[in-house]
Order: sequence, then C-alpha cells, then structure tokens
Amino acid sequence: MTVLPSGVNEQIQTDSKLVRYLREELAVSDDFIELALRHCEQERGTLPMVLWRYGFVSINQLDQIFDWMAK
Repeated sequence: MTVLPSGVNEQIQTDSKLVRYLREELAVSDDFIELALRHCEQERGTLPMVLWRYGFVSINQLDQIFDWMAK
C-alpha cells in the first residue's frame, strides 16, 4: 500500500468520482493518479491538467475528461 502525503487523501476523496472515471473508463494507472495528485497539491493545478502535463493522458483523453466533467 502506498502512503500518500498529508492532504492527498482529502484530494482523492474530493475527486473520487473523477478518479473512478480515470481508472475505469480511461484506464489511467493508480500510480499515475497518485503522482498527479501529489503534484496538484504542490503546483495548485487541476488533476486533469497535471495528468496531461506529465504525459499520463493524451490530449484526446484530456478532452474526454473535460467533457465528462461538464456533464
């Protein structure tokens, strides 16, 4: 089990539906999601943008994420 830095668990709970979507629909790995969540805290960026910035999702997947979030 991975131990996450303080605050990341709260972020995961906040984004639990998004995280579930990333895992189940886009097959983004848990490791990528955890790393991106850590960077969200440090950089104050949104999870989808951090995932894209670090190459964990493609631009097409990023569009799918934003479409999903807009629903």
